[in-house]
Amino acid sequence: MGVFVQAILPLMILIALGYLIGKLYKGDSKIFSKATLWLFANVLTFSFVNSHPPRAKNFVLYAAAFSIVFIYNIIVFKFLARKHEMSNVYFLTSIFGNTGYLGYPVLGLALGQESISYGVIYSIVSIIIVNTFGIAFMTKNLKNSLKNLAKLPFIYAVLIGLVLGYSGIFWTNFPTPIYKTLKMLNDAAIPVITVFLGVMISKIKFERKNLNAILTAAIHKLIIIPALSLLAAKLIGLKGLIYTVFIIESAMPTAMNASVIASALDEKPEVVSSEIALSTILSAVTLTFWINLIAK
Repeated sequence: MGVFVQAILPLMILIALGYLIGKLYKGDSKIFSKATLWLFANVLTFSFVNSHPPRAKNFVLYAAAFSIVFIYNIIVFKFLARKHEMSNVYFLTSIFGNTGYLGYPVLGLALGQESISYGVIYSIVSIIIVNTFGIAFMTKNLKNSLKNLAKLPFIYAVLIGLVLGYSGIFWTNFPTPIYKTLKMLNDAAIPVITVFLGVMISKIKFERKNLNAILTAAIHKLIIIPALSLLAAKLIGLKGLIYTVFIIESAMPTAMNASVIASALDEKPEVVSSEIALSTILSAVTLTFWINLIAK
């Protein structure tokens, strides 16, 4: 109960507030989206990567463990069950995890600020693999997937943070005006990002007629995927905090990116969006379970 009250419930309250704001104010949320993506999320990413620059070995370990689960998804949904009418829905909802907007806040509250730097590694690995090979399997166009990956501001925030961190230049030592500006943005980032997640969910129209498929996809993302990730992590030899973060990030609900891709490819976007909403709600229970199980 302690994990739920201290780490999960505060975030769910912020998400609920964002949801309420989204329902009360029907205006365009694109400006809020841009500010969250380009400013707050990038400052948060930069600051944690710069403060705790990860070793190259950790990238390799995460990439290996993540690839095992990713290959499972390809084998099951792109080959064995490719003729199932919901195969692409299950594939999209499985490979896109909300490792940033929800992952970072959960890690920070449940495990401490240092864990977010490992969460960033997980996000980097998942974004690169999913946005290249994952989308390529859907579109049969790897070149275009690489071009879209290069447009993500997150990638450059990570690169700048890493280069400066490995060079011994840390943002906490920047000139006072710049440091204080970054600190204010960094301190505000998690509440802003979490509220924005609620606003995004408020825009989703829940698809009731495919409830069985939606529930199946949510259970697969929240229970099966982290269970497989746990096995993959043990197989690769992850230990300690890096192991714990890997499992928790893998247990995150489906990210909004899945809905964007589903809409672009006309792959039942209403079902995917509904699964995002449901998996986010159910994650309050499943994340509490996974954190209590492994963060001992």
